Amino acid sequence: MQDGASLAERPGICYNARMFKQISALFLITSFAFAAHAVSKTNTTLQKLSNKYRSAKLVEMSVEKTVKLELQGRETKYQGKIFLANGKFRWENETPEKTLLVFDGTTIWSVQYPPKEFGGNPQIAKGKVDKKTRSQILISSLLGGDLQKSFKVVNEKSDGDNVLLEVSPTGSDLMIKSMNLVVDGKKSLLKEISYKDDIGNLTTMKFSDIKFKDSANNSLFKYQPPKNVPVTEL
Repeated sequence: MQDGASLAERPGICYNARMFKQISALFLITSFAFAAHAVSKTNTTLQKLSNKYRSAKLVEMSVEKTVKLELQGRETKYQGKIFLANGKFRWENETPEKTLLVFDGTTIWSVQYPPKEFGGNPQIAKGKVDKKTRSQILISSLLGGDLQKSFKVVNEKSDGDNVLLEVSPTGSDLMIKSMNLVVDGKKSLLKEISYKDDIGNLTTMKFSDIKFKDSANNSLFKYQPPKNVPVTEL
């Protein structure tokens, strides 16, 4: 584990908080890809991006997530794969630890696997996306699908084939200071998202090997916990 302690050794509230920090990144992606109607009315780049991702039966991409902790001066990189379809998502993370996040449109599943050398059962938590949980998610207001109420485009500029977008929250309820997007303007691909939280931690996600599938795979967005393994309710 990145802080030297297993999930089993952490208080439940810490695990819950960590889960919401993880899934907030996914909601950020799915919100821009599948619910960008409001912003797209005033921004051509986001409109084209939204249309391309929304029209695909399934989107598959590799992701490199880097988190720089401001107070600790520490940087951690995560490697994994993301699947998106109709507002649902699946995030399989392999390094530095194996984790799984699945959102089936209603329920979020968070699975933390123990290191192979230690074995044992995974730590599993699940929660419904409702008013209570939205308030704890980094980009809670994006879940409603009205991005114009949550963000405004501050700046847009071109850099070769890329379009660089700077956006800022319109309210004070989101735990981010700023957010930047890198979009391939010609191909309408989301290449990178970076944002800072309310204490200055910087999260950057870079997307590669993006594939738009013609057929869906609903099994990707279902999760059944192993028998006799405890599940934490969030």
